[in-house]
Amino acid sequence: MDKIKLVISDCHLSAGKFFEGRLNPHEDFKFDDEMVDFLDYFSTSFYDESAEGPVDVELFLNGDFLDFLNVPYFGEFEDAITEQISLHKLEAIIAGHSKVMAALKRFAAKPNKRITYMIGNHDADLFFPKVRERIIREWDPEAKFPSDKIEIIADRDRIRIEGGVEIRHGNQFEAVHVLDFEKPLLEPYLDEPLLNLPWGSVYVLKIVNRLKWEREFLDKVRPVKIFVFFGLLFDPWFTIRYVFLSAFYFLKTRFTYSRKRHASFKTTAEILKQETALFLDLEKQARTILDTQTGVQTVIMGHVHKPIYKIYPDGKQYINTGTWTKMINLDWTSLGQQYLLTFALIRVSGEQARCELRQWVGEQSPHRGFHH
Repeated sequence: MDKIKLVISDCHLSAGKFFEGRLNPHEDFKFDDEMVDFLDYFSTSFYDESAEGPVDVELFLNGDFLDFLNVPYFGEFEDAITEQISLHKLEAIIAGHSKVMAALKRFAAKPNKRITYMIGNHDADLFFPKVRERIIREWDPEAKFPSDKIEIIADRDRIRIEGGVEIRHGNQFEAVHVLDFEKPLLEPYLDEPLLNLPWGSVYVLKIVNRLKWEREFLDKVRPVKIFVFFGLLFDPWFTIRYVFLSAFYFLKTRFTYSRKRHASFKTTAEILKQETALFLDLEKQARTILDTQTGVQTVIMGHVHKPIYKIYPDGKQYINTGTWTKMINLDWTSLGQQYLLTFALIRVSGEQARCELRQWVGEQSPHRGFHH
């Protein structure tokens, strides 16, 4: 009997449509009902029981499923993040998406259904042990911890499954978003360890979230460099402030000492080098993995918010699961505003895996092949 593996990423659930008594411009996830249908579909009907017994379905939340960076702490986006601050944010996310939380618990309650969570750059708060425990208890059908149903991987950035499939979020290839899995927490600051944030997280907390009150679409536009180019032409005052704040915080956080973060000249140089690239789709990095890692036939990533389904002449594959948020693409290959609700569907039979990029389109016609 085939085993089913599902991979989704970059859903960015934060504090909900309304938070702290007002409309929340920092909530990017608008598809709670669709997510509930998706989870229920893949745990019921012929994904529930077969003639051989319960169908084995594992759901991989491949980074940035929860978005702690988009949740303010009593109105502020603090970059000195303690475990208590992260727990406060997590409670806001759970309350803001109660239907999705209930659906995840229903999914896990079914026989032979499991959830595996990979950490990305927007949910690094899961490095805190009590935060992991809280969300595992929320999703485990019996609120158990540890759980044999829910696993959060916090010691590495990748996982290899049957059939030569390697899953990574992808942020580790972008210097601005690299997480330190060996030292995710910094030494005590005011008697508490702090989250070891990369520059990209500081950028979101201190620049993007501040300016989203004026331009809600700010973090939804790709590529950013083209957005800046057109912004200087059509929205110059806002764009100049955006560029100035970005440069100011980059210099402040990379070249001044702070106990709240680590910065090295090597990483800074790599960030500046990568900033010369116009597009980031991680295909080059995926192809390198396919060429150098023995036994890897398919690489699945997220992070870049761009769905990609690439089959190479040698039969190997690169899949990027895109995002479940609305995006504004200035890349001519996918110009315009879109939301695609894409995910990877893997059918494992013995030691063979068949992988596809699929698109969730609703309860009546649950998914279809993804077309370029």
